[in-house]
Amino acid sequence: MGLVHGTVDEEIKKSLELIKELEHVMSEIQSNESLFISNIQNMSLADKQNILDKWISYVRCYNELNDIREKYKNKLLFRNTSDSYNKYKNILLIYASTIAIRKNSVLLVGIIEKNKYLESMLNEPRAEYNINKKQYYYITQEITEISYMISLYRNKHYFDFKVNYYKVYEFERDESETQLLDYASYNYLNVIKLVRNHRSIVKNNMIDFFGKNVFDFWFPFQKWVAISITGIDYSSRKEKYISNEDINIFKEELVPGDVLLKRNNYQLTNIGLPGFWTHTGIYIGCLEKLDEYFGDMLLGDCLCVSEYVKVIYPKVYDSLWSEEVNNREYIIEVIAPGVVISPLDAIAKVDYFSALRPRLSKEDKLKALFTAFESLGKAYDYNFDIMTDNALFCSELIYKSYLSSSNKKGITFDLQPKVGRLLLSPNSIIEKFDSEFNTENAEFDFVVFYDGNSRERKAIRRNATDLKKTWKLSRWKRVKGRVVLDAETSYPIVKLSSVLSKLKIKLYGMFY
Repeated sequence: MGLVHGTVDEEIKKSLELIKELEHVMSEIQSNESLFISNIQNMSLADKQNILDKWISYVRCYNELNDIREKYKNKLLFRNTSDSYNKYKNILLIYASTIAIRKNSVLLVGIIEKNKYLESMLNEPRAEYNINKKQYYYITQEITEISYMISLYRNKHYFDFKVNYYKVYEFERDESETQLLDYASYNYLNVIKLVRNHRSIVKNNMIDFFGKNVFDFWFPFQKWVAISITGIDYSSRKEKYISNEDINIFKEELVPGDVLLKRNNYQLTNIGLPGFWTHTGIYIGCLEKLDEYFGDMLLGDCLCVSEYVKVIYPKVYDSLWSEEVNNREYIIEVIAPGVVISPLDAIAKVDYFSALRPRLSKEDKLKALFTAFESLGKAYDYNFDIMTDNALFCSELIYKSYLSSSNKKGITFDLQPKVGRLLLSPNSIIEKFDSEFNTENAEFDFVVFYDGNSRERKAIRRNATDLKKTWKLSRWKRVKGRVVLDAETSYPIVKLSSVLSKLKIKLYGMFY
């Protein structure tokens, strides 16, 4: 029995240490509340990392404390024994840890609810830190979890009785047990007051519980539809307006780090994307072009950029190096398979093409490219949530690659709230270019713009004034043409859409 007693006493000491540490982390979060509620638009990578560091510390304390609570809650080692004093210790562990977790959950939610966009970042899984998917969401459910509310109320009366009982019979407590009991006794009323003073949090948590479960049901369907409509092209043309000759001309004007944008007419995916421009990527060029453009950069022991890339980013190097294809140029982009390195033609052999050059030093542009390289292989973010890092969508790669940090200058983008998320669309990049055009604050320079012309069946080269107007064009303006499936599909929705569209063409002759 002594071994069991010793185990409980050790757990009491450990719980007390974890509670003190959790209180300390929460105190630091409260001291840095201005950081947590600051505008996401202006949040640097350093600020984001600072938030993550505190979140990691909070979750570690929470997980360890919760493990102890669940262990004694589910096993209750002394449930069928007559050793009431050790049963009391056992329940003390559950009682004190529940109070600590609930109290700090209310305080945490009180801060995070002032900046709801942080929730996505805190709910993102980080296996290396033992942070689970939807971790923040489950922690906040402590506030409205009925079983814990009942447990607190029931244990309160149990402890009032037992504390008086052991006082009468003069049981000796060690220091850790006394401190844990004092903490639980003092903070019980604090928890009740906190919940009463934050009734809106309880209400919002219940609403969030419903909303998040609805989204979990909807998300697989949203992803399925997005994948299904990829590859459907409503066009009678086999070739895009921009020719190989056009590409050979403007690729000589591009430099590594340029932001590239494209649009194809008559694609079904255009319907679900906001604005005229539908896709974006970052121009890399080739290994030789990287060495030439960044020739004066100091990269430790490496003599040139290509050598540095080979050592630090071997997968990127393998994608850029080829014996069979000479002078092929590449981009980094996010498409259905995720973050990939593709030939320039993937974004240039289209109907509309434009390129913008960040007004940054070569050093900052190289660092932005390295940031993009670090994302190679990440999945496509069908949730379109810019606050998460495990998966990306196309313009999110631009945003995060050119985000300023402690060691590099970057570009500021205005993120737009959409359905509870912050979004940056490719069209917004051109809108930014337009709003800053010919001003001292402009962060992009014009490089090139090819405008698809349906009458002449080719792309016409235009100037910066023409480009800056394009973000206002309607995405519905050119939805005419016949259906051509450019890729094999395995989803019924694609085949059904194709058949119905072809039927419309035959019956009504509406498309040409």
